[in-house]
Parts: sequence; C-alpha cells; structure tokens
Amino acid sequence: MARLILLISAAYFLCLPLKGWSQLSAYEVGGMTGNMLDIYPGMPVHAPQKSAFGAVRWGNQSPYSELFGSPEHGVLASFHDLGNRSVLGYGIGLQYQVSFNQYLSRRWRTFERINVGGIFVTKPYDFLDNPDNLVFGSHGSALIAISAGVRYKLGQNALNLQASYWHSSNAHTVLPNVGMNTPMLMLGFEHFFYIEDIYIVDTTHVPFSLPAQWGMIARIGLGRNEAGGTVRPTNGSKYHKQVLALGASYRYKTIHRLSFTLEAYHDQAYALWNETMQWSQNRRFLGASVLMCMVGHEFIFGHFGVVIQAGVNVYNPTLDRLIGEVERPTFSNKLKRYVPGRFAVRYYVNKDETNLGSLFLQAAVKSNMGQADFLELGLGTIISGRQAER
Repeated sequence: MARLILLISAAYFLCLPLKGWSQLSAYEVGGMTGNMLDIYPGMPVHAPQKSAFGAVRWGNQSPYSELFGSPEHGVLASFHDLGNRSVLGYGIGLQYQVSFNQYLSRRWRTFERINVGGIFVTKPYDFLDNPDNLVFGSHGSALIAISAGVRYKLGQNALNLQASYWHSSNAHTVLPNVGMNTPMLMLGFEHFFYIEDIYIVDTTHVPFSLPAQWGMIARIGLGRNEAGGTVRPTNGSKYHKQVLALGASYRYKTIHRLSFTLEAYHDQAYALWNETMQWSQNRRFLGASVLMCMVGHEFIFGHFGVVIQAGVNVYNPTLDRLIGEVERPTFSNKLKRYVPGRFAVRYYVNKDETNLGSLFLQAAVKSNMGQADFLELGLGTIISGRQAER
C-alpha cells in the first residue's frame, strides 16, 4: 500500500507545472507527540510517541487552486519513535501536504492541513520473531493525517502549534491490520522565503466557473486482500475481487461532484469462506458476490480528484454469515454488514469539462463501516459533454 501511495505522489509531483517548484514559499521543522489509541484487545504496551518532522511548501496559482482558497502544497517527511522499540520499532513517513490558511491579522492566522502518503516501519508483525505487533502487519502502510492549528508570524519566521490525528493502515492487504491511530500535538518553526502583503485584493477578478451538469459514470476495478480477520493473520494467498460500477454523476460546482452508482463485485475470499464452511453450495458464484448502492462526493483539482463514498449493501450473503456465525454479532458488526464505504484518489487523463468523455485511473480503499476491506485499482470514464473551451 505504501508503495502505491508513493507512486501516486511521485506521479502527482511530476505532473505539477515547473513554475510550482520555482515558487517555494517556506520550510518548517518541528516535533510532535501523542499516545496511540488502544482500539483492539491485545495491543502491545506502548509509551507516547516522539516524532520529528520537516516540510517544504510552495504556492502554485491556478483557476482550481483559487476556488480552494489558494492552498499551499508541500512535502512532509517524518521520523517516529512509536513508543515500544522492541515490538513496534521506528517509522519513517513521506507525505504530500495541502495547507489551507485563514488570515486573522498581519501576525496571526489559523490553518488546516491534510497529509497523504506512506510509512515504512522497521519491526512489523512476524509469526516467530515479533508476534505481538498487531498494529503493523507489513513494512509499508498508508499514512494519513489531518490537523488544525494557529501560526504566529514575525517577519519571515513563524511558530506553528497544531492538533492533528494520524492514521496508518495497509488496507487489509497483509494481516494483522489493526493500524495506527494517534492524536498528536505538533510544534513547528517555519521560515518563509518572502515577505507577503495580505492586504492586496483584486476586486475586478472573476473566478473560473463551470455550469452544473449531469453525466454517466462507469468503472471497472480489481481488488486485493488477504483472507482472515483483522488480528488473525493467515500468512496465505491474496484474493482478488472483480468490481463493476455503473451510475450517474452530477458536477454541481466547478470543484464539487456527486455520484450515484450501483456496484457489484465477486470476491474470491468469500468463495474460499463458502467452500470451507460449506455455505452457498447451490449458488457458488452468486454466494460469493456483492451488490451495493453507493453515494459519493468528489473534490476536483484539475486532473485530480479525491472521492469519499458510503452506501448500503443490498446483497452480501457471505458477510451475513460471517457476522452471524463467525464474528460476534455486536452493534458495530451489524452496521459493518450494511454500510460499505470507499476512499479513492483519481487521475483524469483528459478533463471532462473540455471533452465529451473523460477517462480516469483510480486507487481506492474499500471499507465496511470504516474498517478496511480491500485495496482496489480501477479504470473508469465519465461522459457528460464539454463545458469549457480547450
């Protein structure tokens, strides 16, 4: 998973205009600390994490960035003492960062940041050598962080204080996959390469805008995970899922799109459960298949999109049996049966506002009530009609 995220991040940086790199705005160094949440029984004993980070940021003006409030972009590297060196080891993170700023005065401002990337850990789970690490089942995992803070600026320097939440997961591709969930308090020193004047406003400028428009959406995907429970590693084969989605999209603003899709997939891991437990003997293919209705929202930034989806499982007989006969039928597990979700990143090969059809590549994590289910790679298209000149 971490390799995938790093490849996507690298592709994004290569697609940035060269002038984006020439407009370096600031660098920041600092430290952070927080205690990992014990979300599962049997998690290893741990002290609070102690971490260091460094970031470089730049500005890149475009019609899309203007609609998002002209955010800063950046790359953040981090080093993590995970709180138990013998079991959890250390972590090294690399993330792409977006920062949104609000100006309160010449010296004070608030900000929100989103980081997406990967983490490499030195001591993942091992059946013989490190069986107590239920947090990290593999060397590489995705690493996501959100934060909000306040900045005090003096000349070309600033002090930043922010509260953040860090999450790591390998999307169930390697078990165990409890994942890291850590609230952090971060303190940083920032140096700017320029002196800005926040009071210059161009009142004659008209922002880029597209009219609202409906479209058709179709997508195929290939999912992959390891069969087993979150903390029950099998050390076995990975299993595929073939995904098909059809539906409608509604781009109601330039940077916002809604989607309504009917999705089906066949799950080889479900087929293994059915064969082992002698379930669905008379309908082997349908018994290992799923049908779900999904509603999603997408933030659009030029050729890139970030999609969050949630929905309802219309048909999922294997998950019904797993929750009723294998797992405990708790309230959260019952919700997991009915509420699928997905977090996805898209790259549009050609933008739909300037073409009749738009082709996109998608990398996603499909979940059940927020719990990672499988990693999914896909190819899709949106047909909506041209809205803007080339």
